[in-house]
Amino acid sequence: MPEHPLHTEAFSRLPDEAALIQRAAEGDQQAYGRLYSYYYPRLYTSLAFISQSHEDAEEVIHEVFLKIWKSKEGLILVRSFEDYAYILAKNLLFNQLKRRKVNEKVLNTLSAQSVRNTGSSPDQQLLFKQYYQTALAAIDQLSEQKRKIFLLRTQNGLSLNEIAAEMGIAHPTVKKHLYAAIDFVKQYLRQHAGEILLLGLFYFF
Repeated sequence: MPEHPLHTEAFSRLPDEAALIQRAAEGDQQAYGRLYSYYYPRLYTSLAFISQSHEDAEEVIHEVFLKIWKSKEGLILVRSFEDYAYILAKNLLFNQLKRRKVNEKVLNTLSAQSVRNTGSSPDQQLLFKQYYQTALAAIDQLSEQKRKIFLLRTQNGLSLNEIAAEMGIAHPTVKKHLYAAIDFVKQYLRQHAGEILLLGLFYFF
């Protein structure tokens, strides 16, 4: 097994890091830009190693640096910018991977159930049909934008970056609407599917 990049690469801190952190905390964009440019490659290498995904690493780092900047006043308490950013990024990545694991089970439920019910009894086929119709009803209640993002992801298999390019909106916006759509569909199924949900979906949670 390859070693984690943190253990294999020699890497030094910025000589004037403390001053840059102080200036960034005061709203200096140029100082924050230097911190970003210097530590981005290091963080990217570590996160890509953990996630085995370049897209996930880029997405998490982008979100972390944006989050840090939005609460930049708190930087005044930070001694090591790299350690601070890495901890935030690692936690965000793990939460994202965990959430995606659950969401992918929801997104794959319909196709998985369809395969399982091929050649099944009439009662099982009816159960699946009712469940399927309930899921479609949930999707129909999404806003136009959420529904389009949801379908591009689940039916067309597009990545978040591809959806952003297709719709001409920012990547974080796509992510926000997709997760909101998934959460809505899950809640709708829980509220309206009743025993259908318990028999057809509860196993996945």
